[in-house]
Amino acid sequence: MAIPEFLIFILTATVGGMFLCGANDLVTIFVSLECLSLCSYLLCSYTKRDIRSNEAAIKYLLIGGTSSSILAYGFSWLYGLSGGETNIQKITNGLLNAETYNSSGTFIAFICILVGLAFKLSLVPFHQWTPDIYEGVRFVKKLFNKFNKNSIDIYI
Repeated sequence: MAIPEFLIFILTATVGGMFLCGANDLVTIFVSLECLSLCSYLLCSYTKRDIRSNEAAIKYLLIGGTSSSILAYGFSWLYGLSGGETNIQKITNGLLNAETYNSSGTFIAFICILVGLAFKLSLVPFHQWTPDIYEGVRFVKKLFNKFNKNSIDIYI
């Protein structure tokens, strides 16, 4: 296991999360979320010779790709309904000015965005894939096994 590539994955995921925290544009939100997600897929498959890790990475990649496409579909609905704006404040103003905030298109857009984010965050109805991924990631279990219960209680 190469430590430099592990650190690069961690740092890139951190940068994606930092950009996600400060995002106010649909494109920035999507790109930073994908940067964070792609690095987590790579970290999931970090132990390349372990068959469970490879299986978990493939499952994670497929579910992540599906959720990204659903999220992008919802963003495209918002982009179209707001008159071609990607800034969140301008989208809100566009929906209010055109009085399309009660339309079925806005409902479809928000449902797609909610489903896409729910898959990414593994919220309750969309969390069936999460135990398989956690089972495949071995180095996290090894990391937690190095500490005994007393040292964890000291950190908490």
